[in-house]
Amino acid sequence: MATITTKYDDAGKPISYKFTCCVGRDDNGKQVWRTKTVKSPHYTEAKEKKWINTELLNWEQQQKDDYKKSHNTADKDRITFAEFVREHWWPDHVMDGSHTPSSVSFYKHMSDNILEYFGSKKKLSQIDAETVKRYIKYLRTDAVSKSGKPYSAATIQHHFSTLRNILEYARRFHYIQSDPCHDLTQKEKPHRDKKKIDFLSIQQAQRFMECLQNEPLFWRCFMTVLLKTGLRRGECVALQWGDIDGNKLELHITRNVTIDRNSPDKICVGKTKTDEERTVPISQGLYALLMTHKHEQQKKHGVLFPNAFVFCSASDPYKPIYPTEPTRWQSKFVKRNDLPQVSPHDLRHTAATLALESGADLKQVQELLGHRDPSTTMAFYTGVTEEAQRRTIEGIESLIG
Repeated sequence: MATITTKYDDAGKPISYKFTCCVGRDDNGKQVWRTKTVKSPHYTEAKEKKWINTELLNWEQQQKDDYKKSHNTADKDRITFAEFVREHWWPDHVMDGSHTPSSVSFYKHMSDNILEYFGSKKKLSQIDAETVKRYIKYLRTDAVSKSGKPYSAATIQHHFSTLRNILEYARRFHYIQSDPCHDLTQKEKPHRDKKKIDFLSIQQAQRFMECLQNEPLFWRCFMTVLLKTGLRRGECVALQWGDIDGNKLELHITRNVTIDRNSPDKICVGKTKTDEERTVPISQGLYALLMTHKHEQQKKHGVLFPNAFVFCSASDPYKPIYPTEPTRWQSKFVKRNDLPQVSPHDLRHTAATLALESGADLKQVQELLGHRDPSTTMAFYTGVTEEAQRRTIEGIESLIG
């Protein structure tokens, strides 16, 4: 609604009127304002009041119409879903330089499947909550993988989350008024059953460490870092000698290694998963093990500069190992020693669980693991072991008898 500010002379008669109105919002969501000042025609009070209100309404409508045309709102109303995805969401959001190659590859696969379903003629503005609900039904009942099998709950959720990402981006930049996904109930949205956390018990972790003593120093060191620090696999692969502070007994976690099938080396050395750096304390024993490993590497490669990788490729100390190598090695290791079938990421869960068992609180575990959101830590590790649950019950018992 436009407003009027009146300027009066010394006698109290109006000299001029200032019109102000909001014509819309820009691409950043900020309100856009227009103003105009008109001189008083010096009519009678009643006639002037009627005249000024008519002038204000006509001016406001004209300003809004002009802004709508200049801002291409009409084009936004006519754009198809496929055009928006390919010409706006993909180049301006997915390819904005903030996503890892693996994320880009993921979005490419998901969006191609989504576009195949919606086709090339469906308007973006025509996608409402009912349309989204029907798409979810299609994913659950009709969609099949390349092998002909129905989509898993995880695959259905991946498709829905990508569609929601597209529509939320469209809402933020005012191609649509609201994200139709928000109109669905929680029951209507796809979800996965909470995955059971795999981790080693204290006794299993002790045996895991005992079995490592008979393995090559390279892998003994790598697996010990995972188990005792809770690093992500890619963060451990990305460690460089300059990241180790022997005085403070700390690891500086500043990067992550992921798969990039389009690069010459098939890997990408980038930021951490949360884009945030952190420090992780290490024990004197782990530091000594790392230094023993470094001494072995120096025998093989000569002097190692700070940017040499701790777990480097066999031929070049300035290239990390391929990210899946630890998974393959560990799979063979646990089979060879009749240990539980745990992955490198399960060792991260084990480190978190052992930290809780030793008395750490959830905030400390969150900082250790580098979780951006404390709810992630809460969801995974609250009451994760039978021992922790039993101590909780015993604590209640001790208080009330």
